Amino acid sequence: MPFHPLIFPAMLSVACAYAAIRGGPPERVAAAAQATATASMWICARLAAQGLMPDSGIELGVTLTDLAWFVTIVGLALVSTRFWPMLMAGMIGCALSGHIARLFVPDILPTAYYAMDAFWGYWAVLLLMIATLRHRARFNRYGTDHCWVAQLPQPEEEGRSVGVPPFPHRESDSPVRLKSGPNVPVPVRQGQEEAPVD
Repeated sequence: MPFHPLIFPAMLSVACAYAAIRGGPPERVAAAAQATATASMWICARLAAQGLMPDSGIELGVTLTDLAWFVTIVGLALVSTRFWPMLMAGMIGCALSGHIARLFVPDILPTAYYAMDAFWGYWAVLLLMIATLRHRARFNRYGTDHCWVAQLPQPEEEGRSVGVPPFPHRESDSPVRLKSGPNVPVPVRQGQEEAPVD
């Protein structure tokens, strides 16, 4: 893969270290997945250079690595409260589309094929940095940052949403009380004279 031998490793190292130290669990999972995928791609590239990988018109090892990375980030998007995993999954999906295009159109230039895959790797690293920065901003502002969908506060009883004041239960708490009678109950506000019942 035509990653720059200095720029990309430096960006990846900074992003993964920043996510590991300052990020939440989703950012750390993404950092581990991206570091593992990059290491796997590097190993596959070395094996392919030595002729130890099958020649199927595409980088088979890199394709499988991108697929595993894509599945991991999609799973992260499903269980976390973050929006950015969907963006990252879209970036990895674009890289996967390059493998699929090379499979059906073998005449694609190798440089264009590799560049299509490597291009999205830089954006994924940058997205991880921004995601970690935003996590820290939310945590510093609110004192907490829910990471997983299962950790979100659940609505309480009576169907009210989180943060909405509870419905009044006592008659004295309600601005309107119902006056019972032989007919349909008539709402009567506190301090208002009750209408005579026929």
